[in-house]
Amino acid sequence: MPHRPTGRRASWPEGVARVTARGTEPEPATGAEPAGPGAGDATPGESGAAGRAGGLPPGHPGWVTPSQQQREPMSWGAPQNERAPGQVPPPGMGAGPDGPPVPAGTGQQSRCYRHPEREAYVVCQRCGRPICPDCMRPAAVGFHCPEEDGARRPEPRTSLGGRAQTSPGLVTKLLIVICVVAYLLEGVPGLTGTSRVNRFTFDYSLIGIKIATDDQYYRLVTAAFLHGSILHIALNMYALFLLGTQLEAVLGRARYLALFFGCAIGGNTLSYLMSGDQTFSYGASTAIFGFFAAYYLIARRLRLNTNQILVVVGINLAITFTISGIDKWGHLGGLGTGLLLGLLYAYVPPRRAVLQAAGTIAVVGLLVAAAVLNSQSLTSITTG
Repeated sequence: MPHRPTGRRASWPEGVARVTARGTEPEPATGAEPAGPGAGDATPGESGAAGRAGGLPPGHPGWVTPSQQQREPMSWGAPQNERAPGQVPPPGMGAGPDGPPVPAGTGQQSRCYRHPEREAYVVCQRCGRPICPDCMRPAAVGFHCPEEDGARRPEPRTSLGGRAQTSPGLVTKLLIVICVVAYLLEGVPGLTGTSRVNRFTFDYSLIGIKIATDDQYYRLVTAAFLHGSILHIALNMYALFLLGTQLEAVLGRARYLALFFGCAIGGNTLSYLMSGDQTFSYGASTAIFGFFAAYYLIARRLRLNTNQILVVVGINLAITFTISGIDKWGHLGGLGTGLLLGLLYAYVPPRRAVLQAAGTIAVVGLLVAAAVLNSQSLTSITTG
């Protein structure tokens, strides 16, 4: 805990007149009559003219010891808190001109604890140290010093719990780069004039027979980074950039990545369940259809206009069911997974991050379990 000033005044120097139960004991004046018996009793071993007050003999009630003779008389109004030049007063205290330290901010000046050469009229509301205008950080009440302000400033977050990003859309850009690199490794299909699938595409696309017989479940993920033509990758990357940057900003990077991979796995799993060992597909559209659903739910949660996203989803579904060669089950699987995860991220409070993580793991776990059961069913039919 930061130290807070107690507000107690500094103790008075030892030379000040003492206050006892009998009242103030004044210094005896030379030649004056003693105030009463025992007012200035002699100390054992002290003798000689140096200890006499007005020529009184030792043992007389008016006898004054050498320490009393050398003591300078002081009054309550005399300065008692003299400091060396440049000395900083205690935290939260100003330098009173004629008395003990007083709290800063009451019209008295003090020195900034970070810049001793500068005057400070304000103290930090947390640690109580005096600060100059350059060190003042506005707070809800008063001002904070730079150390307290930096140590306790809350990290800005979105309404759904996403952290403010210094590099917006970084994860989305990395996903696009991975897809472009994978497209180059595929042999740039659509530009080379050949429709043959090279070895890289064969090893990482969604092939049902390889999943069933060789347990290559990684294909449920890697197939989302492959594309079959320049138009295919161009459309998918454009949609990924538009939707991904906005979802990443509002969800944060961790949940955004979970949404991408969860929707990719969901779309590829449904395709595998429906097509079995005849499955052969690839493309990021499984994850992008999941983005459509999640974006719609999050926009509804934030009370934004959802008409445009509904039109886009309708157009893409129409294309899915009217053009041959498109994996409609993959699109529907991604859309359904996006609805589940979108509900989880949009309507479960951000403070329940553990519950959101558990729900995401449960959804992905069920999808993988369904794929495993489907493989067992296919292999049992083949062997039977």
